[in-house]
Amino acid sequence: MLNMNRRQVIGGLAAGAVATSSLFTAGCKDQPANSGASSMAWKNPENKDFYKADSTFDLEKAKQAYYDMMKYYNYPIVDRLKSDDFWAVDFGLDNFTEVGMAGILWINNKEHNYMGHEIFLLPGQMIPEHWHMPTTDVGAKLEAWQLRYGSVTLYSEGTPTPGGDERIPPIHRDIAVARTEKKLQPGEVGKLAAAEEKHWMLGGPEGTIVTEYATYHDNDGLRFTHPDIKF
Repeated sequence: MLNMNRRQVIGGLAAGAVATSSLFTAGCKDQPANSGASSMAWKNPENKDFYKADSTFDLEKAKQAYYDMMKYYNYPIVDRLKSDDFWAVDFGLDNFTEVGMAGILWINNKEHNYMGHEIFLLPGQMIPEHWHMPTTDVGAKLEAWQLRYGSVTLYSEGTPTPGGDERIPPIHRDIAVARTEKKLQPGEVGKLAAAEEKHWMLGGPEGTIVTEYATYHDNDGLRFTHPDIKF
């Protein structure tokens, strides 16, 4: 640097500042990156693409769709998300693009009764209506959800939202009990109004990434409205 003139020094510092600014901007984006780094097929998924020739659910293709969505939102794909801790399900209904999800339990602590969970939904995909009962080990699970990316509509029991029936996916339209809508914007939090309340959520047109804060999750207390669900 001792051999550089004043103009070269200032120019170098300016270039470094621009590079640093760009780095922080790329790392802190709340809006979709849409840089071409991910396939856009996840935005208009076809149900047949998630099933093998023998009609069984293709877990790897399902996971890849969520990875592509994560890349779209610049959501960090840490090593644990590449492991079996990250799961995807179609709930045994063979209609993944309508009823399905992916998730990872970052922590589920029975001793101190708390849980941290990330939920991933493709566009227009719903978590099926369900509720949580007390078990021999814990009380009925209580939950709150914070939208991170995309958009989501929460459904709870109460007065049905006018016009909401047409937004319920056909597979649940005749059986859903929870018909009160609450739409979240990124950063906003919604919560379960009461223990044992039926609830579900619907992914927005560009998918959904939601963080769930909750008491301990015990599968023994999980109940679904749809009679054919397997989980």
